[in-house]
Amino acid sequence: MELFEEEIEIYNSKMRQLNWLYDELRLQPEGLKETVNEKGQKLPLNL
Repeated sequence: MELFEEEIEIYNSKMRQLNWLYDELRLQPEGLKETVNEKGQKLPLNL
């Protein structure tokens, strides 16, 4: 059960990080959003 709780904690922290990143991107100018999105599409997804 402890391992399961740790996995949930890790998942929740990743989700908080993604939500923070999404909020930050919404505040940026459109040109920067497109650049960051292009770069982000090339990153490996390790969720």
